[in-house]
Amino acid sequence: MSVEELRRRAVATGRWLLGPGAPLAVLLLLAWSVVLRTRNLDAPLWIDEGISVGVAHFPFWDIPSALRLDGNPPTYYWLLHLWLRAFGDSETAAHALSLCFALATVPVAWLLARRPLGPAVALAAAAAAAVLPYLTYFGQETRMYAMVALLSLLVAGLHLRAFEPDARRSSLAGLGVVLVVALYTHSWAVFLFVGSVAAVGARLLLEHGEDRRRVLRRGFAVHLVAGLVWLPWLPTLLRQAKETGAPWSLRPSLKMLVEGVGSVGGPGQVQSTIMLTALVLGGGALAAAAGGRLRGRGVAPQEEARALRRVMVVLSTLLLVTVLAAYVSSLMNPAWANRYMGVAVGPFVLLIAVTLARTGRMTLLALVVLIVSWGIATQGRRLNHKGSPEPMAATVAAQLRPGDLVISIHPEQLPAVSYYLDRRGAPERGLRYATALGRQRDVRLFDWRHALDRFRAATPWATAQQLLAAQPAGSRVLLVLPVLSSGNWSGDWTRLVAARTSAWRVLLSSDPRLRLVGRRPVVGPPQGVYGLLFRVER
Repeated sequence: MSVEELRRRAVATGRWLLGPGAPLAVLLLLAWSVVLRTRNLDAPLWIDEGISVGVAHFPFWDIPSALRLDGNPPTYYWLLHLWLRAFGDSETAAHALSLCFALATVPVAWLLARRPLGPAVALAAAAAAAVLPYLTYFGQETRMYAMVALLSLLVAGLHLRAFEPDARRSSLAGLGVVLVVALYTHSWAVFLFVGSVAAVGARLLLEHGEDRRRVLRRGFAVHLVAGLVWLPWLPTLLRQAKETGAPWSLRPSLKMLVEGVGSVGGPGQVQSTIMLTALVLGGGALAAAAGGRLRGRGVAPQEEARALRRVMVVLSTLLLVTVLAAYVSSLMNPAWANRYMGVAVGPFVLLIAVTLARTGRMTLLALVVLIVSWGIATQGRRLNHKGSPEPMAATVAAQLRPGDLVISIHPEQLPAVSYYLDRRGAPERGLRYATALGRQRDVRLFDWRHALDRFRAATPWATAQQLLAAQPAGSRVLLVLPVLSSGNWSGDWTRLVAARTSAWRVLLSSDPRLRLVGRRPVVGPPQGVYGLLFRVER
């Protein structure tokens, strides 16, 4: 077979995949995503996942009030509550809800991009969503981030539909509903809402006459209604920001800002994140400047160029304003975490798709190589090394009896500790639990209200005396400690955790009332948590 014949067949196959074969192509991408994102569904739970499962075990209508102690809205926890009741609370079952959200991004990306952006961009969007590392990782974690990413994708895609002259009312209504659900799912959705308003403003600058008035009317209406529906939660959010905040977080630097955006596609390396962001935004801008085509034949090239520029401006504004709003907010009230970048996934994926389909060969080749590398990255090492107490609990659970005391010096670790002690056969209902702040009667979540002040006030000696005074002779005390040789311990909260870890270990090891059971600690590195088991001698 000649080279020319191969080329013709490749072109014919490509046209078929973009036409009648597109549903099959999306199905194959979905299958690829399933394989990629089910390799580590049984990974152990870490701190935040233990809290997720704990909150989900509250009665359904008690969840919003319980979250006053934590700092997030209730929608994800309501869904997780129903999910765990249906499928159990094993690691695999708990992770599977996020898997559903991550997998849903593949057909959703294709459906949202197909009409306004054309078949090539739609297929590229589905491919990016199928292998995006952020979704591979958080699609196997019991947190709301994969759900937020799906909502972000819906916001970005509906922005490209809802303000067109021929848009259906359902697109505008859908945008409003998705914004409301996002606002009731994660606090950072406020920044997505700000980015959405800014995207409407950016589009206004590109429109004229009646088109501008139409965009203004629709944009004002949808954001006003969404804001009013969310308004009842605003007092709780403000109270959470004042009372709970994020004492474990740092005030973000510019380097952290770049890493945050890049973490959606390639966590951990500043150079790769800069390159990726430049490819997505810069390559898309070049496509717009070159007047690339979006919908295909039958439209004037000048109108095609305007449409592409509008798409790039709207998506870029949505992405950049969302991230910058989060950055500025965290400078004033630190609450920065790369895992919160799910709010940026939607415009990020669609910008990648436009860049893939509408730029030159070098940019296309670079992004294709990038997507292929994403497509073999199962995130297994990261998912299985998250600081879980599971190895420690597996070793020590059988040695605990009713009335024994478990003290977690890393306070928010306690829900995960109790989860694994219970699953490993420890008498969870008969154990007494405490943190470095004192006795903890509800192990389902940690009370973050003014937590840093309370932690500073809880001196190790006084707290230990109060806890140990209630322990009878013969009972046991399990001291759960984080491994300080790994992780970041430079924030106000984590620095205090590190100091208290050293203090509590020395304090209990030198207490004459306690005898260490065994010659070595119950160790679980590199997962990051270990235990010291003592017997009360009196």
